[in-house]
Amino acid sequence: MRIEVDISGQIQQKNLPSSLGMRRSDGLQKAVLLREATKKSFLSNHRGKVTNLVEKIHCIMVYYCVKDSLQGVSEIHICNDADFRTIKRLLPRLFDGYGYFKDINITARKRSEPSSQGHWPALKAHRKRKNATLLIKESMIEEKLLEFR
Repeated sequence: MRIEVDISGQIQQKNLPSSLGMRRSDGLQKAVLLREATKKSFLSNHRGKVTNLVEKIHCIMVYYCVKDSLQGVSEIHICNDADFRTIKRLLPRLFDGYGYFKDINITARKRSEPSSQGHWPALKAHRKRKNATLLIKESMIEEKLLEFR
């Protein structure tokens, strides 16, 4: 089974919310939303203090979106919206308690591939904000940010 992940609204853009959507190959879809006020305060407070901050926030959003849907998954297919090499290196650190995460392959979407299946859940949450499964708060980001050290 495969999970496709995509983000709508870049994390660096402080005046718009960011939503990350996922769709599993069996049809399950979820989305998480990071509001612009939360993003703005967090980025301004931690910019320059934390290395690879944007990629770490991206990984945290992926974690909260897919953590309950990993049973039977063999691949996570992520869009190339942030530095993929950094995300591939950092993402397994968040899933240390999940023994079966070692068997999951993390791949990047290539430009020649058709659009990501995770794009539509992300776009719905980005536009309407009520379709998000989870609203990410600043405390949730800070809690997971400690696991990267």
